[in-house]
Amino acid sequence: MYRTKEKINISIKNEIKKLDRKLNILTAISRRISYTRLGVFLLGLISFLIFYLNNSKDTAIILASLFGTGFIYLIIIHNKVEKSIKRFHVFIQIKNEELARSNLDWDKIPFLTNHNSNSSYLEQDFNVTEKRGLIHLIFTGITKGSLEILREWLSGEADDFQRIRDRQNIIRELKDLTHFRTRLLLATRLSINKNLHKIEISEWIKNVNNKKGLKFYTLFLLLLSLTNIFLLLGSFAGFFENYYYQFLLIYILFYFAGFKFIRDIQSVSEFLYDEVRKFASVFKFIEDYNYGNNGYLKKSLNSFLAEGNSPSKILSKINFTVEILNLRGNPFVWFILICLLPLDYLLSVKVEKFHESIKNHFPDWINEWYHLEAYCSMAEFAYLNPEYTFPKFEEDADLIEAKNLGHPLIDPTKKVANNLKINETTITNIITGSNMSGKSTFLRTVGTNILLAYSGSAVNAENFKLSRFNLYSCIKVSDSVVDGISYFYAEVKRLKNILDEIKNSNAASLVMIDEIYKGTNNIERLIGSRALIQHLAENKIFNIISTHDLELVKIVDELESAKNYHFKEIIEDNKMSFDFKLMQGPSPSTNALKIMTSEGLPT
Repeated sequence: MYRTKEKINISIKNEIKKLDRKLNILTAISRRISYTRLGVFLLGLISFLIFYLNNSKDTAIILASLFGTGFIYLIIIHNKVEKSIKRFHVFIQIKNEELARSNLDWDKIPFLTNHNSNSSYLEQDFNVTEKRGLIHLIFTGITKGSLEILREWLSGEADDFQRIRDRQNIIRELKDLTHFRTRLLLATRLSINKNLHKIEISEWIKNVNNKKGLKFYTLFLLLLSLTNIFLLLGSFAGFFENYYYQFLLIYILFYFAGFKFIRDIQSVSEFLYDEVRKFASVFKFIEDYNYGNNGYLKKSLNSFLAEGNSPSKILSKINFTVEILNLRGNPFVWFILICLLPLDYLLSVKVEKFHESIKNHFPDWINEWYHLEAYCSMAEFAYLNPEYTFPKFEEDADLIEAKNLGHPLIDPTKKVANNLKINETTITNIITGSNMSGKSTFLRTVGTNILLAYSGSAVNAENFKLSRFNLYSCIKVSDSVVDGISYFYAEVKRLKNILDEIKNSNAASLVMIDEIYKGTNNIERLIGSRALIQHLAENKIFNIISTHDLELVKIVDELESAKNYHFKEIIEDNKMSFDFKLMQGPSPSTNALKIMTSEGLPT
C-alpha cells in the first residue's frame, strides 16, 4: 500500500505518543519501587534494632535476612525498570529525529560537526557536508566509518553502475524494514553513547603482536602449580611431609619473574571488557534477525550470517575470560586464586587466542556494520520521502531526463519541481533570468540529485534517468584574503582545474557553472564566457550555465547542440514574485532596476 509523507508523519507521531505513555507508566513504577525500597530498608533496620536490643538476636538476624533479601530483590527489579526507561528514552529520541528529518526540522536533527573538513568542490557546491546539508539530513548512524562510507557514496563517482544498482537493491529492501532499522539503531545507541565512535579494538587487532615464549612459560608455571596442589593434598592425606610452602615460594618467584608476559593484562582486560561489550549486542542483533527473502541485504551481511564464524560464538569465548580478569579488582581474592593456578598467564594465552580468532573476521564484521549503517541511513531517507524514486541508468547514450525534479533540502511546502532533458541535441544549456528567480537553486537541484543517484539513493523526482557523467561544478567560489586571491581569480583557477581534469578523462562530462565570470566587468565577462562555452561545445562537454548576460543567449544560434532556458518574475500590484518554473527560451526581462526602485534607491 502506498504511503504518503503525511501518513508517515501521522504514524510516527502516534508511535511517539504510545511510547510516551509507556514511559510514563514505567517512570511511575520506578518511583513506587524507590519508595518501597526505602520503606523496606527502614522497616528492616528498625525491626532489627528492636529485636536485637531486646536480646532476641536470632529473631533480629532472621528479620534482617528477610528484609535484606527483599531489598536486594527490589534493587534487581528497579535496575530492570531503569534499563527499560533508558531504552524508551532512546527509542523516543530516535522517533523524534525521524519526524524532524521528515519535516526538515533542522534544529532537531543531530549534526556531526567534524565531518565537513577538507570538503571537495562538489561537496561545497551541493551542500553535502555542511550544516543543513545532505549528510546532516540523511545520516542516522553514529560510527565514523559509516559516515565516511556515506560521504564516499555521495562523491559523484559513477564508474560502476552495477555496484550502484546493488546498493539500490539493498536500500530498497531496507526501506520496508522499518522495524529492523529502528531496532538496529536502538541497539547501537544503547551500546555506544558517543557519536562518531571509533572502534578502537580494530587498532588493537592490527597493532598487537603475540608474545614469544608466553605459552611455554605458562605451561611451566601450570606444572609448578599442579605440583603444589598435589603436594598440598598429599600432606593433608599424610602420604609425605609438608613441602607445599617451599614449592609455593618457588612457584611465586617464577610467577613474578615472568612479569613481562602479563604486565599489560589488566589494561587489556579492561579495554576488551569495554570494547567487546559495546558492539557485542549490536552484532548479536544483526546475526539473529530473520531477513526473510531480502536476498541482497543478506548477501551484504555474509560475514555475520556465515555458519561457524558468527560473531556471537567467537565473542562469547572472550566474555568469560574478561569476567575472571575483572576479579583482579579484589587483590586478596586474586592472590588466593593465583596461588592455586597461574591465572594471569592462562588468561593472557586466552586473550592471544581471542586475538588470533578475530583478527581475520573482525575487519569484515566492522566493514559490513559500517556499510549497514550507511545503507540504513539511505533507506530511512527513501522511507521518509515516499514520493521520491530510484533512478534508472542508461549505458548506451549520454542523457539526463527528469520529471518533477526538486531539491531535497527545500521545505516541501515551498518546493517547486521542474522537468529537465539533456542529450546529444542539447549539450549546451544556457539559463538566464532575474535575480532571485531560481537559477542557482536549479543548478544545485540537478547536481544534488545526480549525487544522490550515483550513491544508490532515491532522488527527489517523479522519474529520473541518466547516464554516466563525470560531474564538475563552479557554483560556490570564494576569495581568500589570507592567500591574496580575488573572487575572479579563484573562479578562473576552478575552471582551469576542471578543464585539465576533463582533458585527462575519457568519460562524458557535465559541467555546471553558476553566474559565469561574474567577478569581472561586462565586456570581458561576455568575451570570456563565449570562449569557454564554445570550447565546451566543440569538445562535446555537456554543460549547464547560468548567467545574467542576456547577450550570451545569442551564442545558442551559433552552436549546433545548444538551448536557452529562463526563469521569470511576476509583477502584480507593483510587487514582484517568482514561480521558479523553468521555461524554454531566453529571459525576456530583468529585474535589477525594479529591485533597486522597490527598496528606495535612485534608478
